[in-house]
Amino acid sequence: MVELDDKALAKGIRATETSRAPVEGTLETDQRVLARITEGIYRQPASALRELVSNAYDADASEVVILTDAPRFGQITVRDNGRGLSPEVLTQLVKHIGGSVKRSEKGKELDVTSSKNINLSPGGRQLIGKLGIGLFSVAQFTRHFLVITKTADDGFRTVADITLGKKRERSDKVEAVFETGHYRIWRESAADKKAHGTEIKLLDLLPRTRDELASDDLWTRQDYQKADPDAEKSEPPEIHIGRMENKTDRLSIQPALPWGETDGPRERFEKLVQELRTLTNNRESVDLRKVSDNYIWTLWTLALSAPVAYLEGHPFDLTNDGEVFFFGLENRLKGQARPLEIPKGRSPRKTLKLKSPNGATAGRFEVFMDGVQILRPILFRDLPRTSTAVKNPLLFIGAHRQEFEKKARELTGGPLAFEAYLFWAPKIVPKQHQGVILRVGNASGALFDPDFMGYETSELTRKSQVTAEVFVTEGLDDAINIDRESFNYAHPHYQFLTKWLHSAFRQFSNRHKELGKQLRTARLRSEAAHAHEKVALKVRAALKSRGIEDVPDVMLLERVQKADTAKLRREGTIVLHKEMVIPPSTQTRRTEGEANRLRLAEKKAVAITQLLHGMGLLDSLSYAEQEKLIRDIMEIVMLEE
Repeated sequence: MVELDDKALAKGIRATETSRAPVEGTLETDQRVLARITEGIYRQPASALRELVSNAYDADASEVVILTDAPRFGQITVRDNGRGLSPEVLTQLVKHIGGSVKRSEKGKELDVTSSKNINLSPGGRQLIGKLGIGLFSVAQFTRHFLVITKTADDGFRTVADITLGKKRERSDKVEAVFETGHYRIWRESAADKKAHGTEIKLLDLLPRTRDELASDDLWTRQDYQKADPDAEKSEPPEIHIGRMENKTDRLSIQPALPWGETDGPRERFEKLVQELRTLTNNRESVDLRKVSDNYIWTLWTLALSAPVAYLEGHPFDLTNDGEVFFFGLENRLKGQARPLEIPKGRSPRKTLKLKSPNGATAGRFEVFMDGVQILRPILFRDLPRTSTAVKNPLLFIGAHRQEFEKKARELTGGPLAFEAYLFWAPKIVPKQHQGVILRVGNASGALFDPDFMGYETSELTRKSQVTAEVFVTEGLDDAINIDRESFNYAHPHYQFLTKWLHSAFRQFSNRHKELGKQLRTARLRSEAAHAHEKVALKVRAALKSRGIEDVPDVMLLERVQKADTAKLRREGTIVLHKEMVIPPSTQTRRTEGEANRLRLAEKKAVAITQLLHGMGLLDSLSYAEQEKLIRDIMEIVMLEE
C-alpha cells in the first residue's frame, strides 16, 4: 500500500466521487499521542463524549445529538450540525494526529479557525481543542468507528471508516512514527447540498465500556448481597436506566427515572435536578455517585464539562432581589472582600461589566443525550438551609488580568485573564459540586476540585459549602495536560491561579466568619431583649394581681457611683450596688453569650427587687440587708447556670 502525502490524499478522497473506490491508508502520529489514547489516558466514557461535543463546538455547531442505545449500548452515535470536515481537513486529521491546525495559520487556510484570530472558530467562539486528538478519544469506547461529514454547498459527503489497531514502529522512517490503525475514506452523493455537519458512529463497543455504562459492577454487587446475607450491604441506585437481562434483549430491572415519556428534553433535565433537590430532604448531603447509576453520572459530568448554558442562568446574571448577598474580591494577596453595591433588580454582570459567557458565545449551542437536553446543573437558588447563622447564599466575584511584565513570554506563556466566583450556601447540591472548576473556552475537562487547588488551611466545613468556577478568557491553554482532565501544576498560569484562588478563599472565609459573628450577636441580643421584656411583663402581672399598679423604680449601680446613689435614693429610686447582688461569673472568656447572660441576671435582680418592694417586703430592711437578700436569691436562681 503506497502512502500518500497530504495533497495527494485529499485529491484521492475527492476522486472517489467518480471512482467509487475508497482511499486506504494507515493512521500515523507525529508524536506518540494516539498510542497513549488507545492505552486509556481518558478516565471514563464521559470523557470521549466530552471531546466529541467540544469538537462540535469548535466547528460552530448549534446542536449536538448523542444517541447511546441505553441500556443496551450496542452502538453510540454523536451527530452535530457544525461546519463539517472537508477532504483537506479530514486528511490533516488522519495524517497528523496530535498535530492540530487549530490556532495556526494553516487553520485559517482550511477554514478551521477565524481569519482574524487563530484562537477563535470561524464563528467567533473561543476554541477548546488544540491537540488534534479529540476524535480519537473514542478509543475509550471502541476500536472501530465511522466519520460521516459534509460541508455546506458540497454535493458530496465524506465517509471515513477508521479502525484503531496496535501500535508498531515504522522502520522505513527516519523519525519515529507510529502506525496505530487503518482508514478507508470515500465520497458519496448527498441529496441536500445545503446540509452540513458531522456524525460519528461508534461501532462494536468494547465489552468493558459497555459494562461500565450499564453499571454492571453495581448491579452485580446487588446480586452478591442477595445471595450472601453476610455480605456488606449497599443501597441500589435511586435513579437509573434499568438493567438488561443477560444475553437477552429484555429488561430485568425497570428504569427508575424522574421524567416520563411525554416530557420534553429540557423538562427531563429539570426533573432530574429537582429529584436531587428532593433527595436532600432525607440526608445530610446528596452524593450523586451513590444515588445514581453510571449512565446518569455520565450525563451529569458531560453537563458540567460541556460549554452549554446554565439550567438556572449564569451566576453573574443573578439579580439583587435580597436573597443572595454579593461581595467583590480584591486581587491583593492580603485583600479583603467588600460588599458590592448592586442596585435592586440589577445583576453583577451589568454592574461590574463582566464578560464570561452565558453558555455558548457566538450563537446557540445545545446538547441532547437520548432525548434529554444537557444544561449546566450548578444551582444557586432554592438550596436547602441549615442551622448555620448565615442563611442567605453569598456570591464572591473577582476578575483579573496578569501581564507578567518584565518576564519573557517563553517563561510565562503570555498574559492570563479570568473572571471567577465563589458561591457559598449552607448546603451544596449535589456533593460533587463542592470545590472549584477551571474553565477555558467555557468548557472543562476536569470536574470540581474539593481541595481548591491545594488550599491547605483547615476549612473542611466551609470547603464543603462552596461552589467556585474560574472562567479563563486568555491563557492557561498550555497548562492543560493531554487528557484535558488535569493540569501542569508547574505552569506559571496555574501557579498564579492557585495563589489568587487561595487569597480569594481566605477573603471569603474571613467575611463569612465576620457575617456569622454579626448575625449570632444580633440574634443573641434580640433573644436577650425578648427575655428582658418577658421578665418585665411578669413583674407587672404579679404586682397587678395583688392590686399594685405602680412598679417600683429600681436601678443597679457600681459602688464607685456614690454621689449618683445618694441623689437617686433621695429622689425615691431604689438603688442597689451591682457587685453586691450579682454573683461573679465563673467564665474566663468574655463572649457575647456570657455578656447577655450577665445582662439577663441584672434584669432578674431588678425584677425580684421590684416584686419584693412592691409588696412591701423590703421596707424594714437596710440597703445592705436588701442587697444580701437579693444576692442570696440570685445565687439560687443562677445555680444551674
